[in-house]
Amino acid sequence: MRSSTIHYFFAFVILTYPIASIAFSCPFTTKWNVSVISALREDLVVHIKSGDDDLGNHTIPYVGNYSWSFCEKVGGHTLFYGYFWWGSKFQSLDLFNNAISDKLILNVDPEHCY
Repeated sequence: MRSSTIHYFFAFVILTYPIASIAFSCPFTTKWNVSVISALREDLVVHIKSGDDDLGNHTIPYVGNYSWSFCEKVGGHTLFYGYFWWGSKFQSLDLFNNAISDKLILNVDPEHCY
């Protein structure tokens, strides 16, 4: 009888794991939500990438934004970077890396998060 209950329990866990992994998309790491907000009077073109994901080109109008979410990699080696064009100007920046995530965790207040 006890053996049968254990088998049913493990069958339940195995069958519900896909549902749980969808509902809780970052079970072992932190989920981050990132937004790029433009304060430029002309359109800002951005291309955002990581080692695993290419989010493509996006045109952000004045006071517009582009947002995305991701799960931090186990071990904390997540990097998202972006290329930015406005007019004839160009800039590339790391948007998220280990150093940035450490500062965001330590400085969660209105003075440091904007």
